[in-house]
Amino acid sequence: MHIAGNRSLCLMKISAHRVGNAVAWGVFALLFALAIVMADVLGFLGLVILGGATAMICTRAALAESRSGGTPHRPEDRAALFAEREANLAPLRFFGRCGLALAAIGAAGFAWQYWTALASNAH
Repeated sequence: MHIAGNRSLCLMKISAHRVGNAVAWGVFALLFALAIVMADVLGFLGLVILGGATAMICTRAALAESRSGGTPHRPEDRAALFAEREANLAPLRFFGRCGLALAAIGAAGFAWQYWTALASNAH
């Protein structure tokens, strides 16, 4: 019975990293679904808008995170603060790059649609 009690405690331990990772993948899935809906409703221009907005929001949040707090005097404290900030900024960088990729795909698709429309009118 004592072993089963310890086992249930081990199953209940979920690290903050795992929770953050699950939330990040959930946000990524939501962003992907929103991109599909925006592309269906607004075409490739919707992807440019969604990607640009995502990149701007992530950049703004990263800048706010990097400005927060002071700089400690001891090197150990500075290293710990730097590691914590880097851990917080990693998901923002990932989603910012996803936003830039969406904007680039949208711009390329918009240019392709425009070019094919010009080519079909020329004939």
